[in-house]
Amino acid sequence: MLDTARHFYSVNVIKNFIDNLAASGGSFLHLHFSDHENYALESDLLGQKVENATRRKDGVYINPQTGKPFLSYRQLQELIRYAQSKNIEVIPEVGSPNHMDGIFRLLAHKHGQGYVDSLKSTQVDDEININKPESIEFMKKLITEVADAFGSQSKHFHIGGDEFGYSEENNQEFIDYANKLASFLEQKGLTPRLWNDGLITKTVDGLNRNIQITYWSYDGDTENQVAAVRRRKIRASMPDLIDKGFTVLNYNSYYLYLVPKEGGNFSHEANFAGQDIEKRWNLGVWDGENVNNAVRNTDNILGAALAIWGEDAGRLSDKSIQEHSSGTLKAVIRKIRANDNQAGE
Repeated sequence: MLDTARHFYSVNVIKNFIDNLAASGGSFLHLHFSDHENYALESDLLGQKVENATRRKDGVYINPQTGKPFLSYRQLQELIRYAQSKNIEVIPEVGSPNHMDGIFRLLAHKHGQGYVDSLKSTQVDDEININKPESIEFMKKLITEVADAFGSQSKHFHIGGDEFGYSEENNQEFIDYANKLASFLEQKGLTPRLWNDGLITKTVDGLNRNIQITYWSYDGDTENQVAAVRRRKIRASMPDLIDKGFTVLNYNSYYLYLVPKEGGNFSHEANFAGQDIEKRWNLGVWDGENVNNAVRNTDNILGAALAIWGEDAGRLSDKSIQEHSSGTLKAVIRKIRANDNQAGE
C-alpha cells in the first residue's frame, strides 16, 4: 500500500514499486491517493484537470489552486498497463467518511464552501454526512469516476472507513453506509475493501460479508490507554471477523507499516523492520506484537500488505523510499509464502 496522498510518487518510481512487487511474488498495489492533505488523482468531478495544471520538469502535474501534485488520467493508464504486464493489480482507495479534506478543498474551489458544507457531517468537520442521500450520491459519483479511470484490471476497490468518529449507539449508521457503497461497487463487478476501525461486535453481523477487511489495528494505535481499553472491548478482533465469515487481510500496523521521516534514517528503519518481520511476524499475527491472540488457522486470511505512509516523509525522495523499502517487502512476501507452504504440508 502506497500513500500517494501525503507523499507523492512519480510514475517512474511507482513503476519501480511494481517491479519490486513482481520480483518478490506480490499480487497487488493498493494506492491510497485520497486523504486530508491531498487528492492525488485527476478528477472531472472535483475540477482537478490537466489542462488547468502546471507541469514540472519531471512530468508531475501541480494543481495551481492547492499547490499539490496529482496523477493524470493518462499517467494512471500508463501505470495500469505496466502493472498488467507484470500481473499486478492496482487497487484504488477513496476513503470516507473521514480523511475527506483533500476532496472538500477541491470541491470548495469548484462549487464554493456552501456546497461543501451541505455534504459535511453536522458533528465532525472533516467527515462527510453518512446519513444524507446527497452526500451518499456524491460518493457514488466519485467512486464511479475512479472505478472508470482504473478500468477493468481492478477487481477490488477500497472505501476507507478508518479513524472516524462514532459511538456504539450510532455505529449502525456506518454499517448502513458501508453496505450502500459496497452494494454499489458489487453492481460494478468490484469487491469492496474496508479498514477495520468501525467494526464493533454489537453491529458487525449486519455488514455485507462480501466486504474484505484490511485489519490494521485493534485499538487504532491510540496513546490514550483509556480509549485503547474501550476500543478493544467493543471492536471486533480479527478472529471475530473470521469466525463470522469475513475475508480479512493483515495490515498489522506494528510490523507492516513503514513511516519514513525526513531527517531520519529510513534505510536503517526499513532494514530493521525487514529483520523483525523475518524473526517474529507471521501471517496470523494481527494485533501489534501480540502473539497470544494470533490466528492459528490462516486459511481465511487472504494475504497481507506492507503499507508505506507519507505523513512524515517531507522532502525525502520518492526514489530513496522505494529503494530502501524493497527488502522489507521481500521479507513480508517470503513470510507469507512460508506460511502457505506450512499450511500445505
